[in-house]
Amino acid sequence: MKKAGTIAIVLALSACSDSTPQPSPQEARPSAADLAKADADMGVVPSKVEPTKPLTPAQTASVCKAAIAELFGHSPKIMKTAPFGGVTRVLYRRPDDGKLWTNDCKLQGPQIMWRSVDVIPGRWRDHPADEVLTFKVTGHSVLIQTTYSDGSTTTNEQPLL
Repeated sequence: MKKAGTIAIVLALSACSDSTPQPSPQEARPSAADLAKADADMGVVPSKVEPTKPLTPAQTASVCKAAIAELFGHSPKIMKTAPFGGVTRVLYRRPDDGKLWTNDCKLQGPQIMWRSVDVIPGRWRDHPADEVLTFKVTGHSVLIQTTYSDGSTTTNEQPLL
C-alpha cells in the first residue's frame, strides 16, 4: 500500500513540474551580437566601462600616483610608491609645508579605489556619495575620469611615470 501512495505522489509531482522543453547541447547559443540586439530592444544601456588588460606592477604604481595627484592637485613626480599588503601605498611630501601624506590605492578592473592612511580610520572610498575614479592607459599617459555623486565628471590626463 505504501508503494502505491509513493507512486501516486511521484506522478502528481511529475505532472506539476515545468514542462518547458530544454535546449539540447547541440543547439547553437546566441551570438554576442544577438544578445546586444536583444538588450537594445529592451532598452538596456551598454556599460561604458571598457575591460582593461592586466597592468604590470610599475604601471599600477603609475596609475595610483596619477589618481592621487589628480585628487589632491599635486604632481605625480613628487610621489613615491611601495607595495603594501596587496595594495599600492602612495607617499608624498606636500610642497607648501613638507608634511608627509600617505594613501593606499588598489585597482579593480578600470576603477581606482583609494583610502587615506593618515586619517584614522582610513576608509576605502566606496560609499555611493564618494567620487568614482576610473582610468584608461593610453600610450605614455593615463586618463583619469572622476565621476561625482551628482553625475558630473572631469577627465584629466597624467603622465605614465
